Amino acid sequence: MAGSVTLNALEIQVQPEIERSESDLKSVLDTIKSGGEVDAAKLLYYTTEVNKNSLTINMFSSIVKERGDTLKGACQKLS
Repeated sequence: MAGSVTLNALEIQVQPEIERSESDLKSVLDTIKSGGEVDAAKLLYYTTEVNKNSLTINMFSSIVKERGDTLKGACQKLS
């Protein structure tokens, strides 16, 4: 179906971005943990990535919840 929003389509679109963001976060966090040199730019980048990651996951979660609530409502109306 063209233009439809399926959970599979959402996963395909969102998963690579979440994985990339988490990989970048892990890399910066490993640098911080190892005692490597961390400047203000790295900390700002880390903060920005945490915010982007959180926003992406929250949007995905909200869409899935809304979809589930819609399906529950439809099932209640049918029964």
